[in-house]
Amino acid sequence: MESDGRFISARLKPGNDLVAGLRRLFEASGAEAMAMVSCVGSLRAVRLRHAGAEEATGYEGPLEIVSLVGTLDAGKQHLHMAVSDAAGRVCGGHLMAEGAEVFTTAEIVVVALDGLRFERAPCPASGYDELVVKRR
Repeated sequence: MESDGRFISARLKPGNDLVAGLRRLFEASGAEAMAMVSCVGSLRAVRLRHAGAEEATGYEGPLEIVSLVGTLDAGKQHLHMAVSDAAGRVCGGHLMAEGAEVFTTAEIVVVALDGLRFERAPCPASGYDELVVKRR
């Protein structure tokens, strides 16, 4: 489905929780569907769930944010992140809702998709709550 979008940008400061900051942006926007455009910065710590894993793995930093992609809806978010350590090793996975503490900065750009509403619903094929896109 197509939708017009509004770009919104913000900077999170040291000590801020990355996901909580994204949730605040979502709520302040009045949107019902949002997608990540860009995020650069660094984290003091992060929790990522790797493909096929039941539990998250915690990483301590400093860690550079290499990539952050995903969607946000009124109740949840589905975000995947890649971070690199001081040696340049990169790891990535599903960003957990808690535990991503900003180290120096997180410069964020998101797009609010004003014509759409994102929801999550059980998917028999995946076994998870998956994205459902609706007109607003």
